[in-house]
Amino acid sequence: MSSIGIDIGSTYTKYCVLDGSDIVMLSSERTPVLQKDYFEKKLGELNSLYPGAPAVSCGYGKNNAGAGKTVSELVALAAGAGMIAPEYDVVLDIGGQDTKIIVCGNGKLKEFFVNDKCAAGCGMFVANSTNLLQQEFSDITLEGSGEPSVKLSSTCAVFAQTEITKLIADNVKPEDIMKGVIWQVLVQSKALLSKVRCERILFTGGLSQIPGIERYASSVFGLAVTIPDNSPYLSAIGAAIIASN
Repeated sequence: MSSIGIDIGSTYTKYCVLDGSDIVMLSSERTPVLQKDYFEKKLGELNSLYPGAPAVSCGYGKNNAGAGKTVSELVALAAGAGMIAPEYDVVLDIGGQDTKIIVCGNGKLKEFFVNDKCAAGCGMFVANSTNLLQQEFSDITLEGSGEPSVKLSSTCAVFAQTEITKLIADNVKPEDIMKGVIWQVLVQSKALLSKVRCERILFTGGLSQIPGIERYASSVFGLAVTIPDNSPYLSAIGAAIIASN
């Protein structure tokens, strides 16, 4: 029997449909503003494609999905990691509004730490920086990158964007500034990682899609970093797993 998972994030909404342990469908779209009406229609469409499929939602807008059950994104992330990469027990997820570290085992959440106090440590800072640099997220690549030639000194997103504006005025290449931005986000994540003891981590979330970030993150953290298949979808997959149970 099919089951549906919906992860309504601050920037993107991810969908997963499972048939047992098989992934039938994965998709994502920008999270809408008027969510209740939108997701009522969307869930109706999914129910017509997969009649009788139970649904579980997670994420910032989980209460707007109209699903039969809601769960914490952290619980869903642990369930998704348990299916996709059960050998890993520490997951770093960098989302639009926050960065999360979870400790898990057998698909269950054991412990978590969330940094939602500083925008310079999450994906929204990267998105705002691409706007300043007149680039697209898809333009970012870290392939072959070592330590960046440009580093931001500010841990506050507001002050960091002032630094970026000055770097632009100084004719620094946008790609060099962006490497410094990503480095800064990872440095913020390293502080959160210091709360757990580990030698390797699973890296998920939107930033995990940047080419070359696996090695880049490993050089910042001093840890082995693995990016799993379908890394932005782990919470949606986990929600679908929970729905199937």
